[in-house]
Amino acid sequence: MPEIPASPVPGAGLKTVLVIDDDPRLRPVLVEGLEAHGYRTLQAPDAARGAELAHTHLPDVIVCDIDMPGQDGEGFLKQLRLDPELADRQFVLMTGDPSFANPRAGMELGADDFLLKPFSIGDLTRAVAARLKRAELSRHLESRIIEQLLGSLHSTLPHEFFTPLAGVFGLTEMLEEELDDLSKEEIRAILHDILTSAKRLHRTLKNYLHIIELDSHTQAVASAVLEAEAVLQAVRAGLDSAVQRHQRGADVTAELAGARLRASPTELTALAEELVDNALGFSRKESPVKVRLHPDGRWLRLVIRDEGRGMTPKQLQQLGLFQQHDRKKFEQQGLGLGLALARRIVHRLGGELRFDSEPAKGTTVHIALPVAAA
Repeated sequence: MPEIPASPVPGAGLKTVLVIDDDPRLRPVLVEGLEAHGYRTLQAPDAARGAELAHTHLPDVIVCDIDMPGQDGEGFLKQLRLDPELADRQFVLMTGDPSFANPRAGMELGADDFLLKPFSIGDLTRAVAARLKRAELSRHLESRIIEQLLGSLHSTLPHEFFTPLAGVFGLTEMLEEELDDLSKEEIRAILHDILTSAKRLHRTLKNYLHIIELDSHTQAVASAVLEAEAVLQAVRAGLDSAVQRHQRGADVTAELAGARLRASPTELTALAEELVDNALGFSRKESPVKVRLHPDGRWLRLVIRDEGRGMTPKQLQQLGLFQQHDRKKFEQQGLGLGLALARRIVHRLGGELRFDSEPAKGTTVHIALPVAAA
């Protein structure tokens, strides 16, 4: 069968509909009806030619018959959904098979809409218009989400990244300008503060990159099972790192008993470090922070309790990516990213995370991770 060209493009703003049907009498009728309603059209007699046109023109909607020689419409749809460039195209299946009298049967194949032949041009154009409206709503929603995320980034990243960087610059400039007038002890103190700011910035960058990695699914889900002792070592490493950073070894008590987990040591260390760091960062020195790790049936539970300022129910609801409660009043470094990272790690490991908190009484973090089968 000769190649069937696309219709002319009379305007740049037209939506494109690709019609795939092996019936040489019906296909032109559908195309003419769509063009009469202002759509640009493409047409193909089979799935192979339809795939070529879809990749070349990226149509907004694809209307495809199920029963065709060669690859049928269902197979073409499955192939399309696996193609990153075409997976989000709106797809309408059509058939004359009476076994598909229930439209739900066709949509269960993965189509966005379904038409049972015979149908009118009005039925077709209404289905196409509905698909285009749905796609536009989805794009609008995605744009709003991206806009909100960018707003959070703009309001948070200057703090999370630039505050420690400003510390490095400021202290270095002071050291350079006043070097001849400073004692060794003063120089040592300034160098210590520079190192502290640099470490803070490094940790923030590390957390941010870890979040991006988890969100983009570039890291495979951990398949190795850690024995109980390895789990304990990973949690202790995170706990010790947070305690050392805050210089509050006397304030922290830990009861640790491990269990087998399907996880990576790096993630367990990061999880413990970020949540203990959060507890220490939002509580006063010499106030207790209690950490308990213990098996409980099919779960390994990690509970971290502080007696800090606590949070209101509204603040608990706002815990999320790049949100740090009462930043102006309780200035801390990097905690928004730390909590976001902890949430993602728990989710990735198939666990649960919950916060209990009361203002002026403290916060308790409850984590449950599924124990690996023996």
